Amino acid sequence: MINEMLLTKYDFSNQLDISSIKKTLTEGKQIVLIENFPEDDQAYESFIVQLGKPVLEPRNNQGKSVCDVKVHQQNNLFTSVARSNLHFPLHSDCADYKDIPNVVALLCVQPAPERQGINTFAALQTILNKLTHTQKKQLLQKKWTFIRQKHSILNYNQEEYSICYDRITMESFANVNDEERDLLDSLDAIFNQCLFEVSLKKGTLALFRNDKFLHGRTSFPLDSDRVLKRIRFYLT
Repeated sequence: MINEMLLTKYDFSNQLDISSIKKTLTEGKQIVLIENFPEDDQAYESFIVQLGKPVLEPRNNQGKSVCDVKVHQQNNLFTSVARSNLHFPLHSDCADYKDIPNVVALLCVQPAPERQGINTFAALQTILNKLTHTQKKQLLQKKWTFIRQKHSILNYNQEEYSICYDRITMESFANVNDEERDLLDSLDAIFNQCLFEVSLKKGTLALFRNDKFLHGRTSFPLDSDRVLKRIRFYLT
């Protein structure tokens, strides 16, 4: 079920108030949805630089800021979970970065068939309301390995909480013992209680705080032509 209180909507056909969009992202309490957004990479990049500093990666289109997220295989293996048709559990992008990009933009170019490949989210504030004081303290103190970085799942700075979580990375690149696995299981159960779905239509751009929302997606057919254009960036 969609929680409309967690969404704020715009239409690209109308004049956009960049300062209002930036304010919403700075507050980190809502996902911004912009309908009728152009699918051109250059227009997309030009819009994002008005909000922040994009992350440039070699795997992106021409090594710039836009990455086409679609099914991609090499030697019959998916190149990443993002580029598969598999269910992608709730997570933070770039959890292995020292400073994770605090905003993710996802532009729907081609959705999957109806009721499949749906984007999922969980708001940090909703998660915090379900955590006990003891759980919060544990998540603030314990450091987890994310490839080359060590982070706590929760952070508290300037009277604000943030979250960094990617269980696939945590279990793939470090030894997780039974006690830690039980903790992650209990966390996933809480996260899934907070989960809501957002079905992105063709031409809809979603922008959300990567440190205030966990996100994922449901599975979809392997032969689907589902494509999202992603830009990760630091809000400025």
